[in-house]
Amino acid sequence: MNATTDLLRVDAVKKSYGPIQVLHGVSMSVARGEVFAIIGPNGAGKTTMFKVMTGEVASNGGTIHFDGRDVTRMPAYERVRQGFGRTFQVARVFRDFTVLDNVIVAVEARRRHTGEAVGSWRNCAPSADIRDEAMSLLADVKLDALADGAARFLSHGDKKRLEFVIALAGRPSILMLDEPTAGMSPSDRSDIAKLVSRTRKERGITVVMTEHDMDVVFGLADRIMVMNYGEVVSTGTVDEVRNDPKVREVYLGKEMVSA
Repeated sequence: MNATTDLLRVDAVKKSYGPIQVLHGVSMSVARGEVFAIIGPNGAGKTTMFKVMTGEVASNGGTIHFDGRDVTRMPAYERVRQGFGRTFQVARVFRDFTVLDNVIVAVEARRRHTGEAVGSWRNCAPSADIRDEAMSLLADVKLDALADGAARFLSHGDKKRLEFVIALAGRPSILMLDEPTAGMSPSDRSDIAKLVSRTRKERGITVVMTEHDMDVVFGLADRIMVMNYGEVVSTGTVDEVRNDPKVREVYLGKEMVSA
């Protein structure tokens, strides 16, 4: 692996659930700083691929390297400490915490791991600079006005934004976004796409995403991998994938290619 170019490399990864094989030796590589999208029909294995890459489930074969390290058997929390950030199809936030406290928890977790100051253990309240960092992150996605409200009362789109901010609070070098616009209105989908694009440019973060909205995929991705039945059908640039006859057959269709 060339640590100066590839940040993430997956080689011949397999995953089975009992007798059912979901991933059939999938390989891929993601360059530093790029947006890499994984697409395919329902049941293609995209979410399982995400779970294996992020350590949520263990693979049954193959290897995963991140930033030059073999992380194949590393649990999810250790991958987060190595530089992974993750969001989910259904946003996972602390529903009974305030919006601000959701982010404070993430900031404090990162600081404790890296040895940064978190304030006196005798003080139950977060330190001023931790609170300021959390508020700054919320302001960046226009959630600061909702900081003191419970996360359970956020709209679907705002929960997805909050989850995105929680991932960013860990200062990851790679963001793994599983269906970041799922269930959103057209305007919310556009806002999330702009947020991902801006975050990638401003922070230099590498992004790997699954997504069903092809307008979002084609607008964001540098490269795309198409999966079907747990195998790779095609990998390439947007134009290469759009014009691949195998991709048209299994997923995009003539209408999407000509759009």
